[in-house]
Amino acid sequence: MSKKILIVGLGSIGQRHLRNLLSLGYKDICLVRRNAAVLKEFPDLKVYKSIREACENMSFNTVIIATPTANHYKDFLEISSFKIQNIYIEKPITHSVEEALKINEISNKLNLNVVVGYDLHFDLGLLKIKELLEENKVGKLCSFQVEVGQYLPDWRPHEDYRNGMSAKVALGGGVMLDLIHEFDYVNWLFGPIKYIFGKNKQISNLEIETEDVSMNIVETKQGVLGTISLDYLQKELSRTCKIVGDKGTIIWNYKECKVLWMTHGNLTWQEFEYSHIERNDRFINIIKTFMNADFKDLDVRLSTVNSAIKSLNMVINVKKSNIENKFIEL
Repeated sequence: MSKKILIVGLGSIGQRHLRNLLSLGYKDICLVRRNAAVLKEFPDLKVYKSIREACENMSFNTVIIATPTANHYKDFLEISSFKIQNIYIEKPITHSVEEALKINEISNKLNLNVVVGYDLHFDLGLLKIKELLEENKVGKLCSFQVEVGQYLPDWRPHEDYRNGMSAKVALGGGVMLDLIHEFDYVNWLFGPIKYIFGKNKQISNLEIETEDVSMNIVETKQGVLGTISLDYLQKELSRTCKIVGDKGTIIWNYKECKVLWMTHGNLTWQEFEYSHIERNDRFINIIKTFMNADFKDLDVRLSTVNSAIKSLNMVINVKKSNIENKFIEL
């Protein structure tokens, strides 16, 4: 069956998906954006003002939701009312666990295929770490330290960060939802998570409503202890993960595209390097995998609604922990 694609939302990530789909040879694509003017870059693509207008005029079997987080749920509800079979929702799935559970319920009821866009599952470094852990390369896991930070005004230089989604509570912004990748891959690599505790607040002079620093402690059901640190402040991007086992250590540096590991039996650092890979390659790979997916035997790198709920639940409970000043059992 040919793919008839609707992309909802044409911000930076929506435009990235559009360009990548076109590069993969998909041509039957329509767009939904608030400004229904034809895009100069894509003059041949039909643009609609609303999902309803698009679906009443055209037939689609694939939808990509790339709107602000706070709009994901209502966009999903409208799309599901037209029973469009394959749906890709940008991460995070939404900013409410209740809404995410409703998405899951409706998807199951209507037999819809829904994937959530956690593209770091396609990062070669994290995949190498997953391989090393499955090989028990560093023995019994004991702890991990996860960290990410980047200066928010530099994220989208052509936009005023003060007006963007990240700065606004109502749009589902804040460093924890923006950088939910870290919560997601912690659950993916080390979960399930049993306890979580966190502190988060707006500390800097950034002109935003949302938290710009988040510091968190987690314990897995296997008793592994870990920290997750997020911020909007570091002028130079930093994204790292250090894993300590009772027989060795693994270090991932996202920016340098390297994974290093050392074992007690071999004190020489071994290296996996993938700097030849472009950042956009993983976005191409995730959308290509989604478009070609066998949903009866889903590629393990694709994130289901259930796994996306676990990641979101971590963030929501960290916020609860901050308010109640105590560990929360998940």
